[in-house]
Amino acid sequence: MPRRDPRYFLIGMLATMAIVAVAWYASIHTPAPSGHLDNAYAAHVSITGAKVSAAQSMMAGGVVYYDGVIVNHGNRTITSYTVALTFNDVNGHPLERVQRSLLNDRLNPIAPYSRRSFEIGFDSVPSGWNQAPPTAQSTAIYVR
Repeated sequence: MPRRDPRYFLIGMLATMAIVAVAWYASIHTPAPSGHLDNAYAAHVSITGAKVSAAQSMMAGGVVYYDGVIVNHGNRTITSYTVALTFNDVNGHPLERVQRSLLNDRLNPIAPYSRRSFEIGFDSVPSGWNQAPPTAQSTAIYVR
């Protein structure tokens, strides 16, 4: 049996490590949203038809979906929209607050005076949650 050159093994290992490193960096690196931050524009944006639903996942667990419609009532294009979602208990007291992006650069922007539906999933929700849609508060909105 011919002897294999160890340099080929080393080159293959280095190439594999480089590919894994690039894939890892790409998965955690979030590019800055296009447009410019204008949190005052939130006065021209609303979320309508908010609802929650549950589904079973193939990983033997449940997923809770929060979906609705983002409505742009203003004259600028929305390129990114992040909200703080507050889950409340049966008495209306906050249990947990999480930030989620409802619109980002991977999705088409929302043109002036138009709307777009959204859906985001939660693998877990706080114990004692009242099953109502979480309340949403704008935390960052980018427009152009």
